[in-house]
Amino acid sequence: MRWLWAIALPTVCAIAVDAQRVITAPRKSPDRKPACAAGAICFSGEVLNGKEYRHTINSSLDFVLEPGWTIAVVPKHSERDCQEFASVVNAPYRAHRDLFLDTSYGWTAEDEVDASPRKFYFVTNCADYRAESERLNIILWGYTHTEQEGKEALAKLGSSPLGIGRLWITASKITHAGDSSGQNTGRIEWMQFAVEIKLPT
Repeated sequence: MRWLWAIALPTVCAIAVDAQRVITAPRKSPDRKPACAAGAICFSGEVLNGKEYRHTINSSLDFVLEPGWTIAVVPKHSERDCQEFASVVNAPYRAHRDLFLDTSYGWTAEDEVDASPRKFYFVTNCADYRAESERLNIILWGYTHTEQEGKEALAKLGSSPLGIGRLWITASKITHAGDSSGQNTGRIEWMQFAVEIKLPT
């Protein structure tokens, strides 16, 4: 099932950790903030470790940094089977991806803040979410479907009208105070960021 492995195989990363790293390291701000593209919705904010950040995109959508953090676009009026619009259209699905601002999959806090800007996609309504979710489930759980069904789902995945977002980390503070001898990933204590959102036309 090559179609399944092409999207589901985790990326293996080797991370070298400097044993002499400073315990608490504030990050420098860039010289200037990114310009807002024509027709885009742009905003900036800051968030502390363990806290949520939420910003209104329009009358039906919010941008959210869920504690941890994970980039999410959510409906203002969620339904039981429709609560988040980015996770179904941003590969890879079983590895670290641009939606994550955490130290999962062997990434360090330094890796996370240096990976900027982050580009992500999202659907904008529950009907498109359900369509994309069904396609993704066929791809991720291919053993319950035929190879032809898998190929069709893969070809259609992400074909709904998609919004596009970018997030720049413009300043941050990292600590290694909680690291153990075998775990030196660190933690982002605080960060400032800028976001650009383009809705589908």
